[in-house]
Amino acid sequence: MSKRYASICVFFFFSMVNQSAQAIVNIESLRDRAGYDSGWSSAGSFEASGNSGNSDSTDMSLSGLMQYRSDRFSNLFVIGSEYGKNSGNKNADEHLVHIRHTHVLTSTTDWEGFYQQQENEFTRLEERVLLGSGIRLRLMDEQDLTMTLGLGGFYESETNEGDVTKEIGRSNVYLSLRNKAQNNILVVTTVYLQNKLDEFSDQRAVGGLSVSIPASAHIDFIVSLDVEHDARPPAGVEKTDWTYKTGIGWKF
Repeated sequence: MSKRYASICVFFFFSMVNQSAQAIVNIESLRDRAGYDSGWSSAGSFEASGNSGNSDSTDMSLSGLMQYRSDRFSNLFVIGSEYGKNSGNKNADEHLVHIRHTHVLTSTTDWEGFYQQQENEFTRLEERVLLGSGIRLRLMDEQDLTMTLGLGGFYESETNEGDVTKEIGRSNVYLSLRNKAQNNILVVTTVYLQNKLDEFSDQRAVGGLSVSIPASAHIDFIVSLDVEHDARPPAGVEKTDWTYKTGIGWKF
């Protein structure tokens, strides 16, 4: 990995937690691993962590992407799920569905629209539905290093346990950095910043760092680091969650 890429990754990934979105899937990492050839392709991963002895805990996550690409557009469908237990008690139960259409406007600019539905029992999130649109800009597009900036917004409908449904608008800004080393190790860093349109202090942020190490043409070893931050979580819920995982990925 180049020193320039590493510096950019560190700056954006760790500075974003001072801002403040929620996701259990690094969509940009799945998209890169699925590739950019025309036609159908897919990528997915299974990641887990755990320990036994003085304490028994397990955490497992499964994600998958299916996409169709042409010269002028792409459609993708993503699912993700995470489940965990600690000393026999469930401590993680989260699910996500994401659908996105991307249309090429120029050699460096795309338009995209998306729909997302998510639930998370342990942040008291019964349902969050997003419907949004925006522009995707390719700021850098080299063979081994790409940088993509997304600018847009979305409508959000959120229902938390014991609370009324809230419907608001949020801005949506994301930056994705991709580096592919000579040994085909793929590193993807993505940061999302989302602010309530009429109240800037109501902020959310999501960051993901994924490293894919090829084991064969279709199988990768994966190491990932994810952080979620909500400046105004429901009562009794921590503002920031960190997750570290290792696992196996596939692509076809």
